[in-house]
Amino acid sequence: MQEQIFLNMKVATHHLQTHEKNMKIFLLTFLIIASIVVISGCAKKTEMPAQYKADNENFKQSVIMLNKARDLSNPPESENQSSFKLSRETEEKLFSYTEKGIRLGKLVSDEYLDFINPELKDMFKNKLIKGTEINYDGLMIMKSNAYSSEGIQKQIQGSQFVIEWINWFSKNGRSFEDKIFED
Repeated sequence: MQEQIFLNMKVATHHLQTHEKNMKIFLLTFLIIASIVVISGCAKKTEMPAQYKADNENFKQSVIMLNKARDLSNPPESENQSSFKLSRETEEKLFSYTEKGIRLGKLVSDEYLDFINPELKDMFKNKLIKGTEINYDGLMIMKSNAYSSEGIQKQIQGSQFVIEWINWFSKNGRSFEDKIFED
């Protein structure tokens, strides 16, 4: 009987030692994984490749200028009005921001846009920039001939492209904004 107790104690001790070993391995593994997660979270983000720095700045400034123009063309006080008149000063700023935004957007390379996101080239160049150009052409027609159906059509078409850009960017922008706004 004493041998049986001794044998049971030996088996229990062995199980306890095995359990302790497994627990130490588990804790060590957990600490390693936790360290990797913490270190990778604290690690500096990948820097923008040198060949894309100018493109990155042009992209950001283009979007900023076009957003400023859009804000000027949709002042808060116009929200409940079917039509409104911009002051000459506001109109000049709107045209200036739009022209600058289009010009800067055209300078951005396709390679940079592909580097940021595979869909960005199409959406930026064919929706935002092209849509803004078409809208701007419509505005210029309307400026010289206030009731031109061609001008109105161009504004509608351009706005539809820009709205596609806005909707796409709202859904997808977060996935790559760190690449663009690294500083």
